[in-house]
Amino acid sequence: MDVGLKASFVLPRIFRSAALSAALAVTVSACGVGDEDAGVRAGEVCGRFARTPAVASALAKLAGTERFNEDLSEPKEAVATLRAADGKFSGHDDLMDVPECLLRAPEGGDPLVTLYFREALVVLKPQPEYFKDYTYYRTGASAASLHRVVSIYFRCRMTKPKKSLIVNARLERESKVKLSGKSEVDAQMLVANTAALKMARQLGCQGTNLSQSPPRAVSGLYGPH
Repeated sequence: MDVGLKASFVLPRIFRSAALSAALAVTVSACGVGDEDAGVRAGEVCGRFARTPAVASALAKLAGTERFNEDLSEPKEAVATLRAADGKFSGHDDLMDVPECLLRAPEGGDPLVTLYFREALVVLKPQPEYFKDYTYYRTGASAASLHRVVSIYFRCRMTKPKKSLIVNARLERESKVKLSGKSEVDAQMLVANTAALKMARQLGCQGTNLSQSPPRAVSGLYGPH
């Protein structure tokens, strides 16, 4: 076969191979970009309550990721439950816990950080016997943070409907990230207090005494001594 004729058969195959390789490279690259962009950023989750850099950073630190799946959150149900609160159920009834913000890894799986809201019948005040485990903060009516858990109580005078209630905000950190010490309890309290402020605004609460700045530790394990 003539050399020129052979080349006419070989060159198209070379070009097709090159084109296929380029297409595969683009596909792999596109998949990589998609994986990196999966999920919702910390500052955008659950109504953007963590939109300030400090709160978004604290949330990412607690969860061990900057992106989340928030599909199991129930923000409307949480607000509706508090609006309908009548003070007749037990404050320890776990069935009344509503996950206003439930955050998982972008691919799903177990919860990493969850924020619950419910009505409480009483405010649990600081107890000296708990000072070795809990750190108490100045925000709301009472607020405590310990390893993996935060509880904030605040009073809410509502106008629509007209009533007064005690709200308990609770953060549970279930991620496998190993955190401890003052930085952990401070980060947890910052995230929980910011979420509580958002809930108070949604309910139209007055008289909450929730801190507008990062809550300060006042007693307990990491309080001033």
